[in-house]
Amino acid sequence: MKHTFAFLCGLLFLLLCAGCRHKMAPGPPPPPPPESILESGSQDSLFKGDQAVLSDQDIARILGTHINLSERHHLAILNLGPQSWWSDELAEVEARNSSDLLAAFKASPQFTEVRFLPSLLVPEKRTVPYLREAAARIQADLLFVYNTRIETFRRDRLFKSDEVHAQCIAEGVLLDVRTGIVVHTGRSTQNISMQKTASDLNFNETMARAESQARGKAVVLLANSVVKSMGEEK
Repeated sequence: MKHTFAFLCGLLFLLLCAGCRHKMAPGPPPPPPPESILESGSQDSLFKGDQAVLSDQDIARILGTHINLSERHHLAILNLGPQSWWSDELAEVEARNSSDLLAAFKASPQFTEVRFLPSLLVPEKRTVPYLREAAARIQADLLFVYNTRIETFRRDRLFKSDEVHAQCIAEGVLLDVRTGIVVHTGRSTQNISMQKTASDLNFNETMARAESQARGKAVVLLANSVVKSMGEEK
């Protein structure tokens, strides 16, 4: 009898515990995943301080703009590097470099006019807004801006003329004046080796000639890359 009573009490206790567990309210749902996970395709900047420079809406509009380079254009050219010639021969080399650069661009039928940006219009602050304004004043809808960096190496010889090696690294960008968008970038490298001649006043003039020739060839390579890119535009 005692064993039966104990068994019934144990069974009743188990039933009561099961009922309590059944009536217990469920726990709170897990927190939602971060917004970046839910919206993996979000186009907004994660750095709010960027808005002070360029808004997300402006960036989206810029990235969605297509520039048609297949049309005919007026091109202005600007060299950002310093220009100084200390001999007539060097001045002639630089003049040939300028002519070769113009000829490389004029080889493209897509340019109806190609000319250097007049020095009087070159702004003191060479930032994109001021450069766009200067190009617009001569009604150029494209602006090619380039810069060069020269490295020279001298090799002294005992029984032969001294030799100089010049390496020019040129970088250029093609800017759409209407929108301010850079539509093409290029980089080229040109190496020139040259020996001192009897007409050179000193070895410094030999080095300057090598630098000028390397610079001219490197910049023409940049122009050729622009012409090729525009020819491939549909």
